[in-house]
Amino acid sequence: MIDAVREDLSPSDPAHTRATLRRNWLRLILESRTRELEQLCLTHPEPHDPHVLLIRACCRDLLGDSHGAAFLRGQGLRIADEDFVVCFTELLLAADTATKAAAADRAREALKGCGPDDDYPSALFLLGWTEVRLRRDLADAIGLLRSAAAEARLHDRAETFRLARSNLAFALTHAGLFTEAEETLDALPVAATPSDWDRFEGGLPQANRGTIAYWRGDYDDAISQLESVVDESAPGNNFEALARLYLVMSLVALQREDRYFAAAGLLHGVSRTDKHGIPWDTLRRVITALLAHAERKDELARRLAAPTLARPGAAVAHAVLAELYRVLDEPALAAQALRLATAAPLPRYARVSTLVTSAALLSTAGHGADAHEHLDRALEAAMPERVLAPFLSDDPLIGDLLSAHAHRGSRHERFLGSILERRGKLARRRTGVLTPRESEVLAYLRTTMTAEEICARLGVAYPTVKTHIRSIYRKLGVTSRRAAVNIADIR
Repeated sequence: MIDAVREDLSPSDPAHTRATLRRNWLRLILESRTRELEQLCLTHPEPHDPHVLLIRACCRDLLGDSHGAAFLRGQGLRIADEDFVVCFTELLLAADTATKAAAADRAREALKGCGPDDDYPSALFLLGWTEVRLRRDLADAIGLLRSAAAEARLHDRAETFRLARSNLAFALTHAGLFTEAEETLDALPVAATPSDWDRFEGGLPQANRGTIAYWRGDYDDAISQLESVVDESAPGNNFEALARLYLVMSLVALQREDRYFAAAGLLHGVSRTDKHGIPWDTLRRVITALLAHAERKDELARRLAAPTLARPGAAVAHAVLAELYRVLDEPALAAQALRLATAAPLPRYARVSTLVTSAALLSTAGHGADAHEHLDRALEAAMPERVLAPFLSDDPLIGDLLSAHAHRGSRHERFLGSILERRGKLARRRTGVLTPRESEVLAYLRTTMTAEEICARLGVAYPTVKTHIRSIYRKLGVTSRRAAVNIADIR
């Protein structure tokens, strides 16, 4: 196709060349002809034409040159009138959520007036792609991407079809429709080599599979999928950055303390600015605070997390933050984070997370009946897609609440049983990440020795031994010496 476009350009006819670029630029970008497209722009008889500048800005952005993209975009917007090209370059280039949302609204109107010189299948995909990132209405975004895939198939656009289906899988994943997302991923056409767009987005299929594995509590599978995506030389946004975040969450869930230092480095590389409507700095701060808590640096965790309470529009991050504040014994801040998380419709997995956190907060406040009602709602929401992660926290309160719920009786008895079984396996797994000193203390806990006697035997201060015992209990997800010994013996 690139040859046909090249032949159709006319150095002596700027209007014809402009129309040719307008008709083909989106398709060329989606079909990984980004470099060739930029070269065609440079041969345009009027290289400072606003359309040429804006198309070049999109090329620069996809090729990883964000500074060049910003300069060219500024030059183009300074002299351009609002039209189809301006609208759809803004969908690609606008970083902040408000600008991108306004561009998406204009794009909807532009699609209604698409003419013969406008690339409707590509534009429809780009609008769906944008709406997924804005998270305004995932059901609407899913519908747009389904429509884009159908339109691409009708027009024999194989690459646009693949990208539409790939991003549909992402939309389904982040709507919490895990089963359908996996089916879509399984049926994806496989590109022979990564396209420009694939490199631009950075590992979408594996990042999606890793995300699903995380929320289902399959942390080892999540780590395997996500590690295949992480590229420390990447710019720290899009799916590669998402993989970093979920990889760190999976390592924390397994208490892989041997990898926490490297995990902190991965988080440091996540973008501190929004891109394509994604609040990367909020996400980075919340997961960095989660890691700090795992490293027993609770004051650092509080400092890192505090600014995110003033930043709405990151529902999943705030759901995670609410649980973090709960275990930090900050119920008022946990409630504030819950309000931020539930200010808009939540995907299923985040809704489960907020319900479990609410149940734990209610239980701590002495509202047992309400706590069990919230927990039962969480089980009901989690069961269709087997969302297990919110129930697998190593916090003993969650374990005690689940056990009490099982004795109380639940409409979801079988599912609750599978959660308790998974918690037991995970607790036994975590015994393998005890430090050498913790393993030594655990051995003494099997005896009748008191904590004071253990201190004397080890030649350390009493507070040190108590710290080790608390750490052992936390890692095993128990609250007593007998339970710790029983879990370790079963392993």
